[in-house]
Amino acid sequence: MADGTGLARVLAKPAFDAESFVAKIAASGEDQLLDMKHKMQMLNDDTAQSLKKNVYKNYSQFIETAKEISILEGEMYQLSHMLSDQKILMSSMMAMSLVSDKAVVEGPKDEDEESEVNPEEETRKNLAFLLDKVEGCSNVAEVPGRHLIHNGDLVELDTENLTQVQRVHAFLLNDSFMIATWVPNRRGPVRYRFQGLYELDSLAVVNVRDVGSVKNAFKILMFPETRMYQTDSTKSKRQWLDILDDTKKKKANKDKQKKEANTRLAEQQIQSLNNSTSENEKNNPFSEEVEDELEFEDSSFLTDEWLELPEDLDMCIAQRDFEGAVDLVSKVNNFLRNRPRTPAVKEFRARIDHRVKLLTDGLMGELQVSPERSLRGGPRAARRAVTQLIRLGKSSQACELFLKNRTALIKYNIRQLKFEGATTLYVRCLCGVFFTSLSETAKEFLKAFPDHNGCFSAFVVWSKHELQAFIGTFCRQVFESKSSLTTITDCVSLAKLHCLELKSIGLDLSFSLTGMLETPLRQVVLETRDQLIEGVKYRSTDDLWRPMNHLNKRDCDKFLAEMLSSGLEAIKECVYDECFISLTMNTTQFSKSVLIFAEDLLKLFTVEWEEFIADCLAAVFKAQINHMETSLKSDRFVNDEKFILKNAKFILENVVACIEKLYQDSDKTFPTQLQNINAEYRRLKTISK
Repeated sequence: MADGTGLARVLAKPAFDAESFVAKIAASGEDQLLDMKHKMQMLNDDTAQSLKKNVYKNYSQFIETAKEISILEGEMYQLSHMLSDQKILMSSMMAMSLVSDKAVVEGPKDEDEESEVNPEEETRKNLAFLLDKVEGCSNVAEVPGRHLIHNGDLVELDTENLTQVQRVHAFLLNDSFMIATWVPNRRGPVRYRFQGLYELDSLAVVNVRDVGSVKNAFKILMFPETRMYQTDSTKSKRQWLDILDDTKKKKANKDKQKKEANTRLAEQQIQSLNNSTSENEKNNPFSEEVEDELEFEDSSFLTDEWLELPEDLDMCIAQRDFEGAVDLVSKVNNFLRNRPRTPAVKEFRARIDHRVKLLTDGLMGELQVSPERSLRGGPRAARRAVTQLIRLGKSSQACELFLKNRTALIKYNIRQLKFEGATTLYVRCLCGVFFTSLSETAKEFLKAFPDHNGCFSAFVVWSKHELQAFIGTFCRQVFESKSSLTTITDCVSLAKLHCLELKSIGLDLSFSLTGMLETPLRQVVLETRDQLIEGVKYRSTDDLWRPMNHLNKRDCDKFLAEMLSSGLEAIKECVYDECFISLTMNTTQFSKSVLIFAEDLLKLFTVEWEEFIADCLAAVFKAQINHMETSLKSDRFVNDEKFILKNAKFILENVVACIEKLYQDSDKTFPTQLQNINAEYRRLKTISK
């Protein structure tokens, strides 16, 4: 320790030069470096231990200071309201003399009267009130010797803006302070719901002066938080302050006496065991001495380091040393596992359970989503809290909060995306953010819950729910923006491709994705089909069945390159005189539009959509066939029959052949509806004859 003190003094000097200090040690060799490393580690440990002690010491001093402030404020309060207090005192004395059930009646007492004041019976009655009126407080009544001192209605105030938070009912017990909230729409005798239980040792009461509309209020400093309550009258406030202070003093005296008694008992038991020399008494399991030994063994933990363990838990929670706190809880659970439930054990267990609740609330707060907390830490930042909650047996709560945290992170990342006009570009970024986050969550979930198979179903349900939220954003940007079918199919293909990548981690959401997109996608396909049919009808009114004339070879070559890029190789045979094409403008526009429509539909191809896609393509072809059939039957185009049939042959043979090649390239069967389109050309030739 001396070396550590000297090293600390050297490091604390104002003129300390770190570089020269390290260089000097390094020059002495490796052994000197290792020795200095060991000293630094010892200094670090000593500093951490001193910091812990100072934190606890400062907190104790804070409690004592709060007590002094409370006393001083109480005296000022009494001076300023002396007349009112005199009236209250007189009223209280008159009420006690008339209606108090504890008034002393002079005269002889018989055995029946003595039995009526049995303290155990009175304790059971008081605790029965709790069990009947408060929901979720059964464990409060399990502590032996615990009884009700005082109770009443209070209004909880916000410590920042002094506004009303909620209406509560407070119960002052002989060793703790319990808060219960009112139950709305209650049924039966239950009127309150258990909110929290606080030991009297870890709280301080502070009087609050009347400020504006806030009157008759007082603060209770509950480690590690502060709450403010308001009574309905000055009398009630003074009663609460006096009873709280008196109960705390009585508990402190009782704890002191109990500790001294345990110490004396331990000394007596140890001395009696050392002086025991009788072999028969040693071997007799029913001897009083062995029973005393067992009883001493049962309560001896109150005199060793176990008595300070609740305070150590408080310190770990205050310093956010959650791992150390959970280690202490595990140590206590192992120690009390096979120990009989004696009164001392029950009381110690109640103190530990209260700390476990505070620890659980702190860990759950690490995973809570709030506006002021940053969400950029990712899932690894939550794994620490999840691990400790699982060790405390709170795996279901850890799972729920972990997934809620990831939901908030996904929403945050999606909100950071900026829509810059190009729908496909935005959807690519959207899919990258969402599916990457989903994949990272799955990997972190497997690390955080490796042996909790029951939580995996919750993750699958959560994934589907998040996919629904993603589809909502996807549909708003893709379908409601009135994009073309080509753009929509590209966006859908991107989403499906990213969704397939999740299979590598064992999560397949493709079926759910397809099902969620089917309705809006089917509607867009039908709208595009109807638009193509309307376009055919519109162009047919102006179709004069004249060949295309591009006027010069350059424009004609440009048009040919555009048609060849669509896969229409047969158009080369339709060129004559360098700039003429023996097809109408209507025919070429229809050919390009129907090929693009077929390519888009094949990107959306599924087994369930096979018939639907074929019917849509066949409907568009039938609209063009009706136009050509009407022209052949018209007397207006009698001299153009050969030209009409040439256009019909191009559409019904060459264009259909291009669509058949698209089916073959994607390993799909060419549908019967499109195979029957070829026969329409022969029928049109018959009409021409």
